[in-house]
Amino acid sequence: MYDDTAPDSSCSRGSGKKNRSCSPRENNQTPAPAANRKRPVVSGDMEECDRLHHKGLVYMQRGQFKQAISWFTKALAVDKSICNPANNLALSLFLMGKTEEAICVQRQSFADCPLPNPFGLANLSLFLLFLGDEQGADEAASLAAQQQALNAEATIKVCEMLARLRRHRDILATADASDFGSEPYVLFYTGVAAANLGNRDRALADLSRVPIGFVKAKLAQTSLQHLKNNTQPNTVRQDWPYLLPEEFYVSCLFTGDDAAILSLVSRRYVVDFAETLLNDNPDDPGIAMSMLEVCEHPEAVAVLRLIMKGSFGSDQLRCQAASLLAEKGEIKPGEEFEMFHHGQCGIEKIFSIHLNPEFTYGEMPPSVGKRYHKLVLASHKPFADWQKIGAGYQKLAQEAPDYYPLRYNYAVSLYKCHRIQETESILRSLVAEYPAYLFARAALLSLLVHTKRLEEAEQLANQTDFPKETHPDAYVAWLTSKMAYCEAIGQDAEAFSIIKTAQEIAPENPHVALLWSKWRNYKEKKAPAAGRAAKRKNKK
Repeated sequence: MYDDTAPDSSCSRGSGKKNRSCSPRENNQTPAPAANRKRPVVSGDMEECDRLHHKGLVYMQRGQFKQAISWFTKALAVDKSICNPANNLALSLFLMGKTEEAICVQRQSFADCPLPNPFGLANLSLFLLFLGDEQGADEAASLAAQQQALNAEATIKVCEMLARLRRHRDILATADASDFGSEPYVLFYTGVAAANLGNRDRALADLSRVPIGFVKAKLAQTSLQHLKNNTQPNTVRQDWPYLLPEEFYVSCLFTGDDAAILSLVSRRYVVDFAETLLNDNPDDPGIAMSMLEVCEHPEAVAVLRLIMKGSFGSDQLRCQAASLLAEKGEIKPGEEFEMFHHGQCGIEKIFSIHLNPEFTYGEMPPSVGKRYHKLVLASHKPFADWQKIGAGYQKLAQEAPDYYPLRYNYAVSLYKCHRIQETESILRSLVAEYPAYLFARAALLSLLVHTKRLEEAEQLANQTDFPKETHPDAYVAWLTSKMAYCEAIGQDAEAFSIIKTAQEIAPENPHVALLWSKWRNYKEKKAPAAGRAAKRKNKK
């Protein structure tokens, strides 16, 4: 799990840290003042407050939040009218998982400090969003954007929060109204905001000014290259991302009891984190998809639909998204839906099947039971006499014509004797008479693939409607045959997904185990997604 709780150096702009603290100090330099603004004379109490606050910042930089909290509390005891210690106290509490307490501290600071505190309001917006109060978070961010920031850190913090809320126009308005538009963080946010709004010229201008050593330089350079190439980013929404996974401080999620954790993972904040994880590394979607699976927030469904219908990621990822939507009841069994698959949009269908080890196909007559089992044992021998076995099955099938598994086993013995036409004739009759009998369908599909009649195989695969219930062995037989068909037509990603499912159902099946040993290390080779390769329309 990603996490980054290392705070920024005291108001060090573009230092490479993400967890920005609030402080009037800088490393060996003073903050850039607003136009025509003089620094106030610092009283004795303010000097002591500043000294204590600075000690807290030292611990905050080290990630020692408990010690930092002690010093910030002492600073506030000296002078509550200075908002910086309260802002960083609230942020430290939040990073320790004490979000409710952080909110109380932050709200109290607004009452104690008469000066505008956009940094604190952005803090509050983050805390409220984390707890699921999306409206409160939006309102706090709006208030933060309306206040004049007196330092770069406040401007950056407000832009960061507006980015979390995808308020692109407000980012530009906030930055343009401030005195800190040339700060690397601010340039990054305005560049990405402009890109999301289709203002290519502004995006190119701002992102090209982001320095190489900046923490988000790689993300900025990726966006810049897309702009120069006139292509779209490879993201879930095909948008321009602001955030890195480590900017979500997810250690806060795992404090408290199981009920509290379950409540937290069902909030929009976690959906945004999962989406950011996917955007950051689409080749390793495991953690993100697990979060979307358990999350009950409506946006989790929206993100899964975007994945399923879009060109982001692999076909396997899109199939997983469709399966999760089915598990959530968003796609009903048999319902048709649109999905980007095999490089194009098409109509797919989800099915539900119950695998019952006790499931039987018809009732075996007692008169053939003992002879049937002897033939089964004989077929498992290393050098089975298939002609003799076939003759035995033929005789039993004539004695019990209504017990159709005997006809299937007879067909298998004919195939082993290379009597392909006779085998196919029996299998086709079984498929026509008993469409839910997957053993026959699987064998016929394998035969068609083996004889290189792939168009007929495709027709059979597409016309197969699965029964509501069947034996696991029958379904696994179908899966292995379908995998062979997918491999034959070059759909390796689909073949891997199918054999992976078969392995999960029947890991001890010898045929499945052999196939899985060949496929387990498969990595899908993705062609450029349609959404990435498509040229963008320039907008201003």
